[in-house]
Amino acid sequence: MHTTSNEIPHFLVSSRYITATIAFIVLFSAIFLISYQPFSISLWFSTGDIVSILFTLLFYVASIVILILSRWTMYRIQDRYELTSTLYYFWIVAEIFVITILYTFVTHHYFSGSLTPIDIGLRALFCVTIIMAIPNIMVSFYARYRSKCEELEATQYELKRLGEEYNRLMNQTEVERRVSEMIPKSEAQQSPRMVQFYDNGGTLRLTIDLNALYYLESEDNYINVHYKHNDKMHSYLLRCKTSTVEKSLEGSAMVRCHRSYIVNTRKIRFMGEEHRMHFLTLDDESIKRIPVSKSYYQTLLSSLNTVGIKLSQQQPETAISE
Repeated sequence: MHTTSNEIPHFLVSSRYITATIAFIVLFSAIFLISYQPFSISLWFSTGDIVSILFTLLFYVASIVILILSRWTMYRIQDRYELTSTLYYFWIVAEIFVITILYTFVTHHYFSGSLTPIDIGLRALFCVTIIMAIPNIMVSFYARYRSKCEELEATQYELKRLGEEYNRLMNQTEVERRVSEMIPKSEAQQSPRMVQFYDNGGTLRLTIDLNALYYLESEDNYINVHYKHNDKMHSYLLRCKTSTVEKSLEGSAMVRCHRSYIVNTRKIRFMGEEHRMHFLTLDDESIKRIPVSKSYYQTLLSSLNTVGIKLSQQQPETAISE
């Protein structure tokens, strides 16, 4: 697994990080302007009279609207076009210039005094650059930190898997004996299957044993891969279309049960119904209920019958058993 030098971390264009970035910019700008006001001759923000309060609020609201529209546009197009780091930072520079032009226009027409538009624009560019750059840089560093942590976790999992495979080959007889005691014979006779996950760019991001895979969950334009490692549940966020992953899982125990969920049928322990809605309970108590939509209900039942899985009875009228 690797990340190209010009690839933008997907955290930066997720809805959660965009919201956090805008909130951080608003908070930081308020602190900066309060601290900077005594040293500026072009800053007119004030709460001393009704006119200044009104203009201050209007400008703040207008700037926030510009940011929201800009980041919303970025969020909408990032699924169609690959956003590079260069384009991302160019986008931020464009936001700075738009807000600077807005401030220069308002100041020149209502609060300019003896300053020329160029003087106002340069001073505004300085302030807006600081206000926009510091929060964006901090969020960018944090996003890259998260991205590296994600890569490290995936690498650790891969190394752990290779170590376990090596130990299995070195002591194959003992491992086969333990496997035969832990799982049904029909499953023990099956060869393990490794599932490979690629992103939209065709880069291999994750390789995982199907037996460790629990379910996939669609989230915005990403897929959250939920798997078990060292007896703990983990998740990996992958930029990929659900249809692409579903096609690579054809013929396996991974079956779609909902528009947003693909579940490993060998991990199912209960199928229940509540308020006329079916749901699945997997064999790990930390996992939330998995919904089953009507359109995939019969397909799921057929898959369960095909692989010969018996489900424990949770509700007599809705549970499935052979």
